[in-house]
Amino acid sequence: MSPDTDLAVIGAGPAGYTAAIRGAQKGLDVVLVERETVGGVCLNHGCIPAKALIHAAGFQKDIDHWNALGIETGPVDVDFDAIQDWKDSVVDTLDQQVLDSLDHHGVELIEGTARFADSNTLHVDSDTATDRTVDFETAIIATGSQPIEIPGLEYEQEGVISSREILQVDEVPDEIVVVGGGYIGMEAVTKFSKFGARVKIVEALDRVLSQFEPEIVDSIQETSEMYSDDIYTSTLAQGVEYDDGTPVLVAEQDDEEIRLSGDYIVVAAGREPNSAYERLALDTTDVALTDDGFIAVDEQLQTADDSILAVGDAAGPPYLAHIAAHEGKVAAAVAAGEERAVDTEYMPTVMYTDPEVATVGLSEAEATEQYDDVLVGRVPMATSGRALTTDKTSGYLKVIADSDEQLLGVRIVGARASDTIAEATFALEMDASLDDIATTMHAHPTFPETLVEAAEAAQGEAIHAY
Repeated sequence: MSPDTDLAVIGAGPAGYTAAIRGAQKGLDVVLVERETVGGVCLNHGCIPAKALIHAAGFQKDIDHWNALGIETGPVDVDFDAIQDWKDSVVDTLDQQVLDSLDHHGVELIEGTARFADSNTLHVDSDTATDRTVDFETAIIATGSQPIEIPGLEYEQEGVISSREILQVDEVPDEIVVVGGGYIGMEAVTKFSKFGARVKIVEALDRVLSQFEPEIVDSIQETSEMYSDDIYTSTLAQGVEYDDGTPVLVAEQDDEEIRLSGDYIVVAAGREPNSAYERLALDTTDVALTDDGFIAVDEQLQTADDSILAVGDAAGPPYLAHIAAHEGKVAAAVAAGEERAVDTEYMPTVMYTDPEVATVGLSEAEATEQYDDVLVGRVPMATSGRALTTDKTSGYLKVIADSDEQLLGVRIVGARASDTIAEATFALEMDASLDDIATTMHAHPTFPETLVEAAEAAQGEAIHAY
């Protein structure tokens, strides 16, 4: 008896819907199961709404220094309800684009909660339609992750919310306490500080943004008081108390109690996989989990069960939508019988602070450990004509290469870093040398031409930086 479908995908986030569409493009009959909203956390509750709010908040900050450019402004009122409506419209537009693409490619979307009956069968429980049983040849698990809950800071407590809920508040808070100094916490500082809120960061480690080099962290902290004031490192969150209804975070720093009040206490201390949920019933399959609760996969995203693959957050960090989407494409190709494997050697990472941070490839420290001689070119953004003409001169661009001038990595702190890093990533993928970059003509004035200057700096031939 033939299966109902060639490919069943569980979860319609960036990994899942990408896998479903790519599978259909390769000629597979595809069923996609989603229990909440197509687009997943990134589109609906993370990347997209967060960056929309950061964009809106940027106007507020820009207005504050327009007078220095000779543009006088009057009082500015922020209609936060209207901003939230605009943000939601962006999300709705992208949601619809995904739905239209699924429909265009003939992917059957089933609303409901999937659970395995065995290695080739899914049961889908639905609140809006008839429950379904789906027999499949191959399944891809793309169930994502959810915010970690810290003991003492459970979300059912008044005023204690996750990074998801803070994006839905109906007015700009006066004060926020954020538990977690990773990129989610620092992006919260960016958007709400620009809107006028006071944001306090509590981080258990001895510095914020531990996933980035200290040089990067120092650079953005030097740029603005919002990244240096009200940051409490080596501080452990203990619980929450209330002062006339206002939540107060109780924390410990150097054996001393610290109490920080805010309209909200936002827990942004990491994420955990949804893959271990009992309702997924993985115990009916041969799928194995890691000690951390992620689904164990190989380089082809194959689980211990020959019929099942896993992608995105469900299969482990780094919890980035572009990695999840990349894995979705690879898994779909594998399901279609192709020899494909995940290659994340040149994985760009972006943080939407002000200035932005973007990295790809090896850091200077990593390169020094692996190579006898390393060439480094570091150029201040203040040498960029485009940065000067847009009044965005904070930060720097750094290239790292080996002694043969082969590009190894790029680090950017500055305006439009999220865009410029794409060129650096492409250069690494194409095995570009410093000379390849330095001799590629760039339009002037632009932000990416700073990459040329940095490559020339590594060669000892920079024109503007010295």
